[in-house]
Amino acid sequence: TFVVENAFRDEAFGLSPELVQSMGLDKWLEDRMAFFSEATWPIHDRIMSIQSATLTMTMNPTTLKRVYDNELRVATDQDSLTLPELLTTISDAVWSDVANDAKGKFTDRKPMITSLRRNLQREHLQRLIDLTLPGGGSTAAGRAISMLSAENLRKVMKRIEAAQACLLYTSPSPRD
Repeated sequence: TFVVENAFRDEAFGLSPELVQSMGLDKWLEDRMAFFSEATWPIHDRIMSIQSATLTMTMNPTTLKRVYDNELRVATDQDSLTLPELLTTISDAVWSDVANDAKGKFTDRKPMITSLRRNLQREHLQRLIDLTLPGGGSTAAGRAISMLSAENLRKVMKRIEAAQACLLYTSPSPRD
């Protein structure tokens, strides 16, 4: 819950147009090359690096194998994070804005999904795909991770298809 709330939600970064406008690189540093670098702070790149690192920590095969093994280390009458629960929680958090009832009018300027979320979703898809590729599933834990990742990919695809089916996307007319 902490990771989801602090790394996968746009609101966690507290960005506003006013704040973003004031974010820039200091051109008066002693580094002479800084004067010739980009003047704006690379918002998308920095946020994606935070989110990517978070996905790496939570979805890397070693971590997932430990979670899978921990299911047997904890008594069945005690609560423990399971592999399906972890992968589903991450998928649900990353794809929460792609709901089955995605209705409304969206434009290029006001999209249904923000650019930060689209970047996160692309990264998440790549992680799931990587976990399903041959090579990682040669052990018992690897096969379980691969199968659960494939199942999460199927669920994401169903969410996207359902959202597309009921989405009315409008672009501004040339007269606007």
